[in-house]
Amino acid sequence: MNTLDTLYFPDTVLPIHEQLPLALFFNTIHLLQPVEKDEKEDQDEPSDPGSYPFTEKGFCQEHTPSRLGADRDRFLHLIHDIRTKKDAYVEQLSYLTLASLSAPATRGDNSKHAILSSLLRGMEQQDTDARDEQERLDLWQARLVLKIAEILDQEEEELALQLTGIDDNEIALLRGLQGEIRESGDKDVVEEDPFLELLELKQKMNQPRPGMIRNRLRAWSRLYLSGPLPLNPWLWTTRRQEAADILLEQYEKESGQAPLSLLQIELPAGFSKENTDAIREIEQFRTEMQPHLQEMAEALGQLVMKENLDVTAPAALLPLAEAWREAWSSSLESSFPASQYGRIPLTIYLLVETYLPALIGKTPGPEMQPPSRHALLAVCA
Repeated sequence: MNTLDTLYFPDTVLPIHEQLPLALFFNTIHLLQPVEKDEKEDQDEPSDPGSYPFTEKGFCQEHTPSRLGADRDRFLHLIHDIRTKKDAYVEQLSYLTLASLSAPATRGDNSKHAILSSLLRGMEQQDTDARDEQERLDLWQARLVLKIAEILDQEEEELALQLTGIDDNEIALLRGLQGEIRESGDKDVVEEDPFLELLELKQKMNQPRPGMIRNRLRAWSRLYLSGPLPLNPWLWTTRRQEAADILLEQYEKESGQAPLSLLQIELPAGFSKENTDAIREIEQFRTEMQPHLQEMAEALGQLVMKENLDVTAPAALLPLAEAWREAWSSSLESSFPASQYGRIPLTIYLLVETYLPALIGKTPGPEMQPPSRHALLAVCA
């Protein structure tokens, strides 16, 4: 446990500008994939110059708990159709919410079964009972939710990039000029504000969409629980505060105690896509901080295995936490000044006597050995 590895949730894609800040602290990030990659195609395709160094060094490790196998190409064809012909699928997809999937069985289940079967027509079916078939369709529904979430995130990021060049002050100035022109013209003409929609759009870009993160977490959880993984980390990480809150609230409900804020450090809020030196700078920072990173990894690894924790004295659980935070802040400011890179907090919570998958519905059987007595949840938001 001399390195800090973590499972990232509930997103299945981690853009390079979100990878870079996390790379300062974590050694490896594990991502779930709703659809397995084609190994041959992956070898033939040229590497993305923005993400290649981390991929090459294994910073992001990808896993598919349950593989589509022979149905992979058909599923990807469906995703391509959804991406390019959204209007043709709106009614069907709007019905297939994870809320309906997680609810008790109702008369509408037959309709949902029919819609899923229609969407996934032509996919290989095995001789299974009704329960197995429903589980199969529910898993494909989860895959659909996660893949569509990827599409929406990509489109939102592209739109955000277009809007970043439009300053609010410039809009205010243009609106003022428009007002002067209107006053000098026909006062009886009622004109709509052409900038109002743009301002509203910019405001909505930074607001969470109600229920979407919860649905995504449900889909991610179903994928996680669908099959074995070659990893069982005691540390999960998210950049979605809403997703973290769902697990923290579940922990508090089951344990009867609040999670402990164990360690908080700051990370750069973001890196410019034009910053070609970022990889080198991150590696240099990690080299300088290596003694402290190793101390933190060892201390956290020992803590999650410790019996009879005294939670009445949280500061005593990590006696060097304040020293680490001060050393981290000093080195971070030297390498990545706040005035240039901004700041975002990374908070690590201790979940006492907790097996993380249990918070999303998986109870370890007698044959299963959890990786630790306690768990950690890191929130970068």
